[in-house]
Parts: sequence; structure tokens; C-alpha cells
Amino acid sequence: MNYLMPHSPTRDIQITKTGLLSKLNFVVKDMCKIKNHRTSCGNPDFYEKCQPADDFAPFLKKILEAGATLKGITICDEFFYSLIGENGHYGTPTNLNAPGCVPGGSSSGSAAALTTNLYDFSIGSDTGGSVRVPASFCGLFGIRPTHNRINTEGVYPMAPSFDTLGWFAKDIDIFKKIGSVLLNSNEKTEFSFKEFVIAEDILELASPEIIKLFNNYINDKFPEIKKIRLSKHNKEEIADNFRILQGGEIKENIIPWILENKPKISPEINNRIEMAMKITTDEINKAQNFREKLKVEIDKSLPKEIIALFPTTPFSSLKCGQSDEQLASYRKKLMEFTSIAGMTSRPQISMPKFKDNTGPIGISLLGWQYSDEILLEKLMYL
Repeated sequence: MNYLMPHSPTRDIQITKTGLLSKLNFVVKDMCKIKNHRTSCGNPDFYEKCQPADDFAPFLKKILEAGATLKGITICDEFFYSLIGENGHYGTPTNLNAPGCVPGGSSSGSAAALTTNLYDFSIGSDTGGSVRVPASFCGLFGIRPTHNRINTEGVYPMAPSFDTLGWFAKDIDIFKKIGSVLLNSNEKTEFSFKEFVIAEDILELASPEIIKLFNNYINDKFPEIKKIRLSKHNKEEIADNFRILQGGEIKENIIPWILENKPKISPEINNRIEMAMKITTDEINKAQNFREKLKVEIDKSLPKEIIALFPTTPFSSLKCGQSDEQLASYRKKLMEFTSIAGMTSRPQISMPKFKDNTGPIGISLLGWQYSDEILLEKLMYL
């Protein structure tokens, strides 16, 4: 099972057999505290220096107390710093829904595990697309919730102002059940749903085949649907500012440990770490200012009660074993589709809908802050 970590538990972990999630099995990304277990964050040297946890991360305890059974710990991209799904130390989890292709990352193993049909759901994290991209590539439901909607205590941080807990499922009812357990009910939106719109400025960046698949489906489903443009800014510009802010936070949260412990890091991730180290305070301040203005702009273009639809990814999954240069180009393109939710702290769900000659592609629903439950409810209309 190349989606599980070598240190994955050999026995099931269960707190109770009763609750909303009873009889459901799941796996979790190697990113959080699990009682009596160590965490690697995708790096063997980090694992060796990590101490066993004395308790479960609160979100994980919630799931276990709801009756679910933890079956394993899954592979992730090293230090969560990629959207591709390859790990130079632990390998590439097999995407059975797109043979010979990557599962997407960084929650790669959590997504790939569900393509085996051995588990009911899985847990990942999403900073810059790490649930949404694997959900699209593997043909799953996957969610990036509103930022801070789920307690991330006990989860190793990457970029805290973007980090969120997310989850995957193949079954829509199970997918919604996880939300009932994890989402803080005190933070629900007071607004109701009004209409779907198409985010045309994201759609037009997809491959011609995906644009055709998307338009044929959506126009048949909603013949009178409106089209909007989320931002006047080039999506590459938005993604670049996201990368600066993400890199600046990685510089604070991960790089100090790397400099002190000098772990062995795979070349692709090491290149990205070196780039993050060069980010200046001035660049971070300018990017933060850009972020605040972008939030105001998108609050106007996509106000409360409106849900934007667009393809989750600009293409289906990528063939395994491509060069670092090719992967960097693909990752840059993916970020044009994923960075808006992170920059604006909005919830986004990817749902399985299309398939081309390579593999699945998801449709995304982008809502307003705290509209997570509404997004989950509206999946049935698509």
C-alpha cells in the first residue's frame, strides 16, 4: 500500500464504536499529533527527531469520538510544499483513477487511498490547494473550509494564515457527515444562497477540452447562468503574491528547523525552500497589501449569497516522473486556479464531475466566508 507511511499504525485506532461516524473507516495525512505516534511531515529526518504525541490533535479526537476508526497515516509531499503528489523519500502514491499519473498534493496519500475503495473518507490539509488539487485529479469530493473554521491545534504549521484542515470522500452523504462533525456550528453564515455564477476569468485559463466539458455540462444544467469576472488582476499576479506570503510564513515556521537540523531534502523541495529564504520583508509587505485589496475586490464581485463555479484544475492529472522544470510550470498554472480561495479565506469544494482521456477533473464551488454548510448542501444540485 504505497499511500501509507512506513510508520503507519499496525492496529486500528478507535475511541468509541458509537456516534455519527460509527462503522466508518478513515486515514489521515502525516501532518498532525496522533497519540503515541510520531509525525514526519513527509521528511524522514523530521520523523526521527519528532517525539511521540501525548494526545490526539483536537480535530482528530472529534472524529474518533464520533465513532470513526483510524486505519492509517498517509504519505504527503515533503513539508507539504507541493501540489504534485510526489515525495522523493517515500514515493508517489498510486492514483488508481488515473493510472500512471500523480495523485496531486500535498495530501497525496489521503486522496490516493480513497481510489482503492478500502476507506470511507480521509483527512488532509489545504494551504494552497493541497486538498482541492488531489480531489480533482483522483475524482473525489474535497473541501478547503473557511480559514480557521476548524481548529488546527496539533497540526504542524506550514503557512498559518492560509492553513486549513480538509477532507475527502467518494460518497456525498459521508462527505457531508464529516462537515457536521468538524465545522464549528457557532460560525455558520447568516446569509442564504441566491444563485450560481460562472467565474469566467478562471474558466478561460483551462485547457480547451476542459472548457468544452465544463460549458456543455453547466449550460445544460443552468441555461440562464450568469458569468462574472472575479478580479481585474491577472491570475498569475494573484498566484505570485500568494507564493510570496506563503514563502514568508514558511520562512518563519519550517526553515528555522531545517537550518538547525540540516535534514536531507529532495531537490525539488530544496529549491523551493531556497527561494522562500530569499523573500524580503518589503516583498511580504507589498503582497499583504495586495491581499487586503483583493479581498475587498472579490467581496464586491462575488458577494454573499453567490457561489462561483469553475473547473478545479486547468487540466487532468499529470504523468509521473516529469522533470522539475515541467513540474514547476504545472504547479504555477495550478496556483492560478487555487490561490484565490486562500488569499480571501473563502471555502471551496471540488466535486468529481468530468473525465478526459487521462483522468478525472473536478468542478469547484467557491462561496463566501462561513458558507461551508451551504456549499455542502448545494452539491446535490450539481
